[in-house]
Amino acid sequence: MLRPKKKLSKREIKQDKLVTTYFQIYDRLYNYRRQLIIGGVAILIVALGAVLYYNNIQAENERALTELGRVYHFYDEGNYERAINGIPERNIMGLRDIAGNYGRTEAGKIAIFYLANAYYHLGNYDEAYRYFDNFRGSDALLRASALSGKAAIYEIRGDYKRAAELFEQAATRFGKTAVTPENLKHAGRNYFEAGELPRALRIFERIQEEYPESAFSRDVERYIAQIRVSS
Repeated sequence: MLRPKKKLSKREIKQDKLVTTYFQIYDRLYNYRRQLIIGGVAILIVALGAVLYYNNIQAENERALTELGRVYHFYDEGNYERAINGIPERNIMGLRDIAGNYGRTEAGKIAIFYLANAYYHLGNYDEAYRYFDNFRGSDALLRASALSGKAAIYEIRGDYKRAAELFEQAATRFGKTAVTPENLKHAGRNYFEAGELPRALRIFERIQEEYPESAFSRDVERYIAQIRVSS
């Protein structure tokens, strides 16, 4: 004869559910213990890889800085061909090779910027544009300058509206930098050349409002006068 089931109290019911849950979790952990071990090892490998990657980047950055220091004076002297190519027979790496070998480091990215500038000064605008476009450095001034480098190439090619748009982006995208008023002036001038007079006037007036003491504020007065006369 079966005995009547004992009525469980609420506390016992909770304890019973807790025990059941415990064993369910235990069973799952036991059944998946191999996967968990593998997962833990994978996490460890990823963490170790991140440390090694960081250390490797740091070491590469130091090498890139050394190479950049050896070739920079050629760029500074205006010897752009030598700056680009270096002196292979003396194991002096040029900007092109520094950019190619160390482009993921911060020093390598600076080499990309100077490489673009060197090509620009030599009139090789296709290569200059390519490297300006590839520049991904963290310095706001250099990022703005790379963007204005692309704008200057559009201006040389006669695409004044696109040049103006890029100059304006260079002036506004990275916050205020030392080249902001100059980039605004170039943006306004190119809008003026493109016939976008209201946009040009807006930018010229901004220069006078935000940078009244700068030389650029005086430079834009004639443009403002011409625009107002033609309106």
